[in-house]
Amino acid sequence: MYQRILVPTDGTELCTAALTAALDLARLGGGAIVGLHAGPPSRLGALAADDPVRAAWLNERERNGQDALAWIARRAAEEGIPCETVLVHHDSPAAAIVEAARDRLCDLIVMASHGRSGLRARLLGSETWKVLGTCAIPMLVVRGPG
Repeated sequence: MYQRILVPTDGTELCTAALTAALDLARLGGGAIVGLHAGPPSRLGALAADDPVRAAWLNERERNGQDALAWIARRAAEEGIPCETVLVHHDSPAAAIVEAARDRLCDLIVMASHGRSGLRARLLGSETWKVLGTCAIPMLVVRGPG
């Protein structure tokens, strides 16, 4: 069974199904969860480093990431599953997910997908599908609502 399961979250409801599946697998195999939130980097173009708008955006970005990870940690604690959380800032969420899984020695990545197909999927893109296309670590893709 899987011993270290990476569960990326963007803080949306879509991630609930993926976390539930990851917790079930961790419980069955005596494994642990690694929660990951990959937020955008701190570059804001023309805004100066001391600009209050920049500071507010950075604070909100950090708070949203911490809230998403706290939710994963709470759910894992409720289930008695060991959990660590990681907050990173990266230009590419998919690359951050692959790097975190490799660096944290995860043996499975569990992610959610909207289940889009065809032209809609190509136009909108999907971090899940980007990870699938670049990662050698096994993945479980859980179809979320809508």
